[in-house]
Amino acid sequence: MACVRVCPVEAISVSGQAVEIVESDCIECGLCVPSCHHEAIDVVGDLEVCRDTLSTGRAVLILPTEANVYFYPATPEQILNACYAAGFSSVYYEQLGDELVAYEYQRLWRDGPQKAWLRSTSPIVVNYCRIKLPELLPFLAPIVTPAVALARYVRQMEENKAEIVYAGVGAPGFNGDRSVFDASISFDELEVLFESADVNPLDQPLTMTRMPPERRRHLAVAGGLPRDMLEENRQSSSRFRKERGLQSLAPVARAVLGDESSLGFVDILPFEGNLGHPAYGPPEDLYWRKDLAELLELLPSPEPVIDPQSAPELSIAFDQVVSDLPPVEPAEIQRILGLIGTTPDGRPWNTGSCGHSTCMEFASAVARGRNTLALCPIYLGRQYERASRDALHDSLTGAFTFRVLTERLDEELSRASRTGTSIALLFVDIDKFKPINDKCGHATGNALLVGISEILHEAVRSTDIVCRYGGDEFVLILVNPDRRGAGRVAEEIREKTEAFKVPVPEGEVGVTLSIGVAYHSGITQSNLTREELMAEADASLYVAKAQGGNTVHPAIGGQLVR
Repeated sequence: MACVRVCPVEAISVSGQAVEIVESDCIECGLCVPSCHHEAIDVVGDLEVCRDTLSTGRAVLILPTEANVYFYPATPEQILNACYAAGFSSVYYEQLGDELVAYEYQRLWRDGPQKAWLRSTSPIVVNYCRIKLPELLPFLAPIVTPAVALARYVRQMEENKAEIVYAGVGAPGFNGDRSVFDASISFDELEVLFESADVNPLDQPLTMTRMPPERRRHLAVAGGLPRDMLEENRQSSSRFRKERGLQSLAPVARAVLGDESSLGFVDILPFEGNLGHPAYGPPEDLYWRKDLAELLELLPSPEPVIDPQSAPELSIAFDQVVSDLPPVEPAEIQRILGLIGTTPDGRPWNTGSCGHSTCMEFASAVARGRNTLALCPIYLGRQYERASRDALHDSLTGAFTFRVLTERLDEELSRASRTGTSIALLFVDIDKFKPINDKCGHATGNALLVGISEILHEAVRSTDIVCRYGGDEFVLILVNPDRRGAGRVAEEIREKTEAFKVPVPEGEVGVTLSIGVAYHSGITQSNLTREELMAEADASLYVAKAQGGNTVHPAIGGQLVR
């Protein structure tokens, strides 16, 4: 099953053309296209297929330019070298697809007798027209997306011997030909492939290890529009118009059908730019990412970088969504409305951003299987917030994850060095946990983990951090304690855990803890690294375990406490 993530967004799953919302029922309508304010569909789930593809030795990677931002500070050259080192036989940047599409758009713009053409590289715009404004379908430029165009080109150049993999945030086949891709993966999954192959982009040479693919553009800008179109826009030409937002589609329909206006080429997208997707980082860094992408973009080539005469067939037809609507159960509509929720003052959102004028209309379409909650930015935004919280916390114990541990430890060490404050690191390991798990079962083991996590959280302040380090290990970061204070916290945790019991059929079962303590004061002005402090705490834990467990090392006043 392929899985896609839609911005601003929780994950949804796509198998073939059926859409399944996470924590919801599968909508086997075969016609849904996940979309929202941002045309950002993150393809997930083809990782194992991609591994099989790599094993053939014929895997060709299509890489969007956004990869340079995602893998920064690795250079574009290092990223390409990493792709080759991971097993890809060739790598094509999506710029070539932009060029192919730009030639087709230019041909329509200059030669087409039609009074209006709409840009059709956005699945959101296409899907909106198919469902809400089918009268605009004849005006959609019948051209595939740049990724699909490039995949067709690669198949033609490689004589259909290549296995094509797409890596990126956009689902390339949703608005075109999915059959040209053998696998689609996210940048996260590409990073997993690098790790599996023991490849680190930052360790790669700064110069190309193979003949580089063409990374420049000649005719096109990002997304496949010809540069001369944009020049027309700067001159307020009636032959080219730029629109952003789905709300622009209804006036466009009125203009070309009712008023019979000649609009020329309409560059219409539901948003501005792809780099706002959460997969690329926090929203406050959006303009930094845009500046970085512009900095890494090569100067345009004065000569064509691809021969349009050698281009494959790039046409596509867009069909209207037509169906016999089944009856709708009111209870199902209310259930869907409950998932969407209401504004703080209790009113429906009715933003229109899903393509429907009211939440009730949208819920009815979802209940009939003609739409999906993936089109609701309110629902998706809440799901994304919850997913973001879940990514930071261990689902069983509520403790922070290893990712938070490393980030916060770096921050606190830096703060200690700047301000002269202190930091203590406690490595906590459950003694002989596996035998209890094996004897009493995982439910009992989980209950012990949850109970110990509660003891840890109660023992620390709000400024301190409790992280789950592994199966039966926790790490605590104590901010600005003194040595004796850190020891007292560790001893309190040891004592409370020793007294903690979980009921089992035979009576009660409990565990003890071994705790290793490492302490660092910024007063020393020493540049201690995270790895060094963790190694010190780990060594202390080793001593505590060697003492027989149920021990804090080093203990208060240097006396080991049992």
